[in-house]
Amino acid sequence: MSAYQLLKTYTFQLSNIGFDNLPPCVLESIFKDGRAFSHLIEPWLANKFNLIHEKGCKHFDFKDSNNPEILIDEKTFTRNGLSFTPSNMKGQGRTFNKDIFEKKTNSLVFCCVSNINFPEIKVKFIDGKDLLEQYPKGCIPLKDFTEFFD
Repeated sequence: MSAYQLLKTYTFQLSNIGFDNLPPCVLESIFKDGRAFSHLIEPWLANKFNLIHEKGCKHFDFKDSNNPEILIDEKTFTRNGLSFTPSNMKGQGRTFNKDIFEKKTNSLVFCCVSNINFPEIKVKFIDGKDLLEQYPKGCIPLKDFTEFFD
């Protein structure tokens, strides 16, 4: 049995956040940036939910420790919303391929994490098929934040 439930929202209040002489307000600002946040939240999630963390730039971030065939990808919900399109399809000079996006999304479970109210974080695991059905363009807008995590 997995240490997480699909479609359940978990809320955590992180504590003991520090880096030598940096004040909490500086760290909170840094951790609201999804790029910096992901470096620490991924090993934290692996520990909290008994997941196998796949380090490096793979096509997913975790395997379910009870069923390693279940692949899980972490995505962060920030003040810009949440994009679950593959990273290699985002950015200047990169091309979005709908077929590849849909195939990949259908093969994953997503671990959606909100750092909007850091140090409070919300975590929700959702099957990629369900996510794709609700948000076929690969993006959950900020206006859907409350509805998504309720």
